Amino acid sequence: MLKAIFAHLRNRAQKNAGNESGFTLLELLVVVAILAAIAGTAVVALQDTDARASAAAHVAMMDELDKGIREFRVLNRNQYPNRFDSIMQTAAALGTTGTAQLNIAAHEDLALLDLDTVFPQVADAADDAGTPYDESAAGSLAVQRMDDIGINTLRVAYDTTTGGLDPDGTGDCNDYAGLIEDRGNAVVAGNIYLSPAANGCGGDHTLLETSVVMGWAGGSERVTGQPVAGTDIFQTAGALDLTGTDADLPVMMAVGLGPSSTLFDKRALGGMSTVPVYRHVGPLEYNRFTALFLVGETDGAGGAAPVDQVLLLAIVDGAGDTKEEELGEWDGTRNTI
Repeated sequence: MLKAIFAHLRNRAQKNAGNESGFTLLELLVVVAILAAIAGTAVVALQDTDARASAAAHVAMMDELDKGIREFRVLNRNQYPNRFDSIMQTAAALGTTGTAQLNIAAHEDLALLDLDTVFPQVADAADDAGTPYDESAAGSLAVQRMDDIGINTLRVAYDTTTGGLDPDGTGDCNDYAGLIEDRGNAVVAGNIYLSPAANGCGGDHTLLETSVVMGWAGGSERVTGQPVAGTDIFQTAGALDLTGTDADLPVMMAVGLGPSSTLFDKRALGGMSTVPVYRHVGPLEYNRFTALFLVGETDGAGGAAPVDQVLLLAIVDGAGDTKEEELGEWDGTRNTI
């Protein structure tokens, strides 16, 4: 069509050679309108290409992280990486002092998982002096199962009630949001679990039978692909709710893949060299990819039993999208950005 328009204009120019009539205003306006429409189409096409490229990169990174964690486990004799980010809003939820300052979780598919409430089962063994938890208490068996495969410490974010931490001398950790919004420092949401010396507010928390961690409340089928006949796990007031759920549904702990994890320790056997971030979240939201670990299965009576062996089930991105959902973004069937 564009070729025909220019041919028409060329013929008009030849006919008008030697006189002053030139092109009519209408003809010029038509050409300008057509060129504007073509330019608009090109912009839309480029935007779609950018979204597809971003989704493809996320899918590739999710595959790489999944593969990296599994290889780490093989190379380290059935031990998963340790020191994942807790993705907690407050350190208090993990049994330490702290005040909720910032909603570090970037999406609503995460909810609190109270170990001694969700896992009422107790171990048969008496408490050993060498363990940081009471083996005869509720929740202890779940902690033992995680410890068996190498996960015994999570990173938490502290505030000034634990000593007035002051990253890089420009502010303190009683105001996470203020620190991140201050462009004069290097504190960002994805690094909030690093120590103050590394421009964060973080420290280690040893998992206890009373610990509260982050769990997945985004639907079992989205992760496993297996349909749920009755009631799936949901959340009430920000906490996982197993009331009335089907039996044998996966209870998943969600942890952030932050730079403090041994997964990214280049000195560790199988350690990865890069720590990826997910860009399509707000500046005050946690922007790391998230790993979902199977830690228990529902009993159909409002509780759950710890699994015999904790397993990695899936990687989701910073917006809570699974690999399949990101593939939907790639092929244009859905918009997650």
